[in-house]
Amino acid sequence: MDKTKIGEAFGRAAASYDALAVFQRQVCERMLCLLPRWLPAGWTPERLLDGGCGTGFGSQCMRCLWPDASLTGCDLSSRMVERMRQKGFEAVEGDLENLPFPDSRFDFVWSSLALQWCRPDTVFWELYRVLGENGILYFSTLAPGTLCETGFAFSGLDDAGRVLDFHPVAALKERMREAGFTDIRVRHETHRMYYPDVRSALESVRGIGAGYAAGKRRALLGKMAWKMIQERYESLREENGLPVTYELVIGYGVAGR
Repeated sequence: MDKTKIGEAFGRAAASYDALAVFQRQVCERMLCLLPRWLPAGWTPERLLDGGCGTGFGSQCMRCLWPDASLTGCDLSSRMVERMRQKGFEAVEGDLENLPFPDSRFDFVWSSLALQWCRPDTVFWELYRVLGENGILYFSTLAPGTLCETGFAFSGLDDAGRVLDFHPVAALKERMREAGFTDIRVRHETHRMYYPDVRSALESVRGIGAGYAAGKRRALLGKMAWKMIQERYESLREENGLPVTYELVIGYGVAGR
């Protein structure tokens, strides 16, 4: 996976991200609601990392929970980092698979909808490395079945940039165990967003940078192919509109030493 291109895709989306990232905001709110059920009673971290911070939805959630803790954001996109700094957060540019931090730097790592861009057999080891003893990793990512409508609409039309190969929940849990995490907890939920037409459904994905996988297709395909895409997607219409499905995974693990 080309991390440079992924960073560029999210960089292009940075200016409009807050307005378009409705699902991303909902996920952070869901994580915020679920977290107190899993945290040890009275547990209070001092050093927080928002891994794959985007424009700071997760950082805002952590600031609500622990206003006195030090908080650092890290993102692949320099433009996202710039937006974080404009909001008053400390942030650095970096890759979750090769973080620019020393060992045991943080007590708590929050990462919302970023790990799907990473290799599980690398990223969990790296997140474990930067957590101190009994530090906690709390993340959300996406499972197979996500953006299934997009996959159906574009299937067979070209070979370029298909929907990401999302990692199964069982594989994520196994990689976490191999990295050294204990007290692993995972929750899987299906969420659907609805849009009035095909264009807005696809733009909702492309507009938040997640269209890296499919974003180039429309420019490369002819009018007939685009018409077929629209017809296929329209065949999926439900009462509330055209669906965009996200198979959401929320995970938790403790860095035992």
